[in-house]
Amino acid sequence: MSSPLHTVYFPASARQTEDRRGQILQEVLRSQFVTVAALARQFGVSEVSIRRNLAQLEEAGLVKRVHGGAQAITRPGQPSVYDARLLQRIAEKRAIGRAAAALIHPGDTILLDSGTTVLEVARAIPEALFDRGGLTVVTRSLVIAGELRRFRQVRLIVLGGIYVHDFDDFVGPQVETALQGLHVNTLFIGTDGVSSERGLTTDNVLEAGLFRQMARAAERVVVVTDAGKIGAGKLQTILPFEEIHAFVTDAGAAPDFINMLRDKGVSVILASQP
Repeated sequence: MSSPLHTVYFPASARQTEDRRGQILQEVLRSQFVTVAALARQFGVSEVSIRRNLAQLEEAGLVKRVHGGAQAITRPGQPSVYDARLLQRIAEKRAIGRAAAALIHPGDTILLDSGTTVLEVARAIPEALFDRGGLTVVTRSLVIAGELRRFRQVRLIVLGGIYVHDFDDFVGPQVETALQGLHVNTLFIGTDGVSSERGLTTDNVLEAGLFRQMARAAERVVVVTDAGKIGAGKLQTILPFEEIHAFVTDAGAAPDFINMLRDKGVSVILASQP
């Protein structure tokens, strides 16, 4: 039995920046347009810092930068759970995405589940693989499908069903039916929580069976999640560690947890930030 996991804390400056990005997003959504100068006065930081925050929000697809400020691209009060998660642990997710994308080979058929960390996997796939790699990508994420639609050489299969606005993905029996008989080389999947005793966990009990069905369709299951999810045991178990082949996380993961995974035969990849 591994020792209890410790909570990973990031420097206060990183947490403050993350909080400020969220507050800036709320201000843009409330006003529909804000200036860099006004935001700098409101938050007591330099205009350079505000421009950097707005650039990160635009890259996440949450605002549109215009001359002198930024404008909303959604209606007031419309930001979703997915939008909020895009702002959390950005650097860690991008590093994890790069490390996981390195596991993809020419000719692979991959299944990309929904979620903000899996989105970073999609974004990190080298363009050479898209253009000449003969990839087939299956996903139920509308965001990921939108990211990949511009690569005309990729065979893109979208698993449609009931659209969930808060998570920008599809669920329901239509998705499960589409998965029947499907075979992929690798599934990339995120998680709401990781319990050292139970494996991957979630509070979304309606989708727990869907996760297991996706895993059955894959030769290899790769989990992508930041260290902040480790130790967060949610209501429903998605997958036990015995059904996971690789676990990609950041360097904040506790050594005891890493050793436990390796003892169970799971390959652990610690993503380093540049």
